[in-house]
Amino acid sequence: MFKKIVWLGFSTKWKNAKDLEKYIASLVDWWANEFFTGYNPEYWSSKFGFEVSPNGRFAEHEQITDYETLKLIVEEVHKYDLEIFINLNAWYYTDQTFPLIKRMIEEFIELWIDWIICWNISILEYLKEIEYKWKINISTILALYNSEAIKYFLDNYKINKIILSREITLKEIENLVNEFPNTQFEVFWEWDFCRYNNWLCFAEHKYGAKDICTIVVNDLVIKKKFRADFKEFILDESLSNQEKVEKMDDEYADIYSQIATILWKIELWFLDKEPLVNELIKIINISKNRVDLYFDALQAINSMKNVNIMIYLRALKYLNLSEFSQLTNEIENSIKSWIKSLTNKTKEIWWLPKLKALELASFYAKWDNLNLYTYLFFSKFKNIETVKFPTRGRNYTEKIKLIESVLNDWKVDEKYLNRWISIERAHYDLTYLFWDKLWFRELLKQYN
Repeated sequence: MFKKIVWLGFSTKWKNAKDLEKYIASLVDWWANEFFTGYNPEYWSSKFGFEVSPNGRFAEHEQITDYETLKLIVEEVHKYDLEIFINLNAWYYTDQTFPLIKRMIEEFIELWIDWIICWNISILEYLKEIEYKWKINISTILALYNSEAIKYFLDNYKINKIILSREITLKEIENLVNEFPNTQFEVFWEWDFCRYNNWLCFAEHKYGAKDICTIVVNDLVIKKKFRADFKEFILDESLSNQEKVEKMDDEYADIYSQIATILWKIELWFLDKEPLVNELIKIINISKNRVDLYFDALQAINSMKNVNIMIYLRALKYLNLSEFSQLTNEIENSIKSWIKSLTNKTKEIWWLPKLKALELASFYAKWDNLNLYTYLFFSKFKNIETVKFPTRGRNYTEKIKLIESVLNDWKVDEKYLNRWISIERAHYDLTYLFWDKLWFRELLKQYN
């Protein structure tokens, strides 16, 4: 089972203060077996505040703010023979701030803090210079996406563990951990939905390359862009001015709008239906392998997502072609299973406001069940030591216990699969786990 890491962040003032002995004991009771924190002492915050942070955290209560509290934390963690490491992973350190970083490192050595997690090569060089004897982890912010980058750090520094960037996919993780079997890795279950490290985005979103951003997630297709060859067809004397204007058109309509427009035109008795039907078949063929063609039970029936699915199903029904029969059945089943699930839920909880409150309260908990699949995948690799997954303040002890149970039994109980889970929110990386990108359609069949 992977180590369970807990971040310790709180100031010593008023409401943020902690009874450290009881607090650390409670975390250990909840199966925490590794700790990490950030440090922003008075000699830093008095000069640079918390907006300029030495550890990538930007609020006072998200880090430890004085030496005495940090010392108590280290002592309490060590009572349980557990380790604590500390972040030095801000995006940059200047000549003005680096002397304070050196001072912090002296305090870390004095306190016997077990590890330093860093992303700055100047810190790595300094630790090598002073012959630092404790463990060093490479931060995700160093953006180690490939084997050459990992090899460089392993060859040049004494590295305890590589923390891979949030943005890489499961397939990329698999390749890297297999290539370096003697290196310990840490990976993230939750990522940033952007393929650029820590949101340093270049504003170029290509779904085909799995550069997933909210711009793309809304429709999973590349929208039309300005023509780079505009001069060529402007000077083309074989084209009329009207044809040139049409080529310059960058108007975008998603497939659902296109389908709705075609269906509307088909209903007009005076239009030739054959070219419209052919265009409809062309659009369905292009889009039939989209990963979002199912009715989303976590959205309202009249949400844009579900209205679009109804439009798509209406087109399939109109065409009534055998080549699309499986897709038609899959979409119909996703709607039927939602209706069945809602009907049963309503029977159990007849008071509708209570039903709504219950579902809102358990929304994230149900989504977190999807962590099971990813944990099963990560558990195949002996050199993945730690996996970070979101809890957002919910009852993470129950989820950790659930994951541990599944890993021990190597079985996912059917009760953990729920029609109300939003598979869409997790399918991107899970594509690599299940290989078939339409894996969820098979999953939903058991809930018809």
